[in-house]
Amino acid sequence: MKPGFLPGLSRRLARAIPFRPHRWRLAQPVVSFSFDDFPASAARHGASLLEAHGARGTFYFADALAGGTENAQPIVTPAEVAALAARGHEIGGHTHGHADVQQVSPAFLHAEITANNAAIAALAGRAPRSFAYPFGIVSLAAKHRLARHYAGLRGIQPGINRGWIDLAHLRAEELYDQSLTPLRLDTLLDDLARRGGWLIFYTHDVRNHPSAIGCSPLFMAMVLEQVRRRGLPIQTIAAVLAAMGTERA
Repeated sequence: MKPGFLPGLSRRLARAIPFRPHRWRLAQPVVSFSFDDFPASAARHGASLLEAHGARGTFYFADALAGGTENAQPIVTPAEVAALAARGHEIGGHTHGHADVQQVSPAFLHAEITANNAAIAALAGRAPRSFAYPFGIVSLAAKHRLARHYAGLRGIQPGINRGWIDLAHLRAEELYDQSLTPLRLDTLLDDLARRGGWLIFYTHDVRNHPSAIGCSPLFMAMVLEQVRRRGLPIQTIAAVLAAMGTERA
């Protein structure tokens, strides 16, 4: 058996097998914007762009990274996190130290989310309702353990959430200058407007000359304009989960 076969199989099965199936029943389509890690530029530019449209976003926070750097990007400070939450943005869970959840022990994973939840509760006023898998990596064991702690967990498998969706592995689309083409964007938004469902975007930094996993303010503004042109509402991930009746304490 080749090295890495079993971890790879676990990742594939975790993406394919729904652990918390839920029927999408909301009549109105909806779009969410989410930011992973999250760089200071996302807090400053991404949040401002959303607010200009009367919308709010979901920011996934690994608290041990606060004030430091990740992928050569300055990460938000605790004060910036608290300010975002005060303005109505969602602060989601992302583990304490941005841990690869497939590589850590059950005890370590529990400690990671316990510390992260406590840090977010102290800054945002309540523990996170949603979670994003760091690096987009999911495994059968980690998914099983994490699914019980959050109303919804977001991955990086592309597509629109509709029909029977997996609350333990919500689909999401890259909001990257380098990969989200105008044709792909139009196809996604037209499909969403016509057939309904929930489209979640994710990115990292929001700055001029973004990284390969980020977007420029100009690009994000264009995406927001295309969303608004179709009359699609924008909500945080937690707000959509609550509207679906999946809110957990």
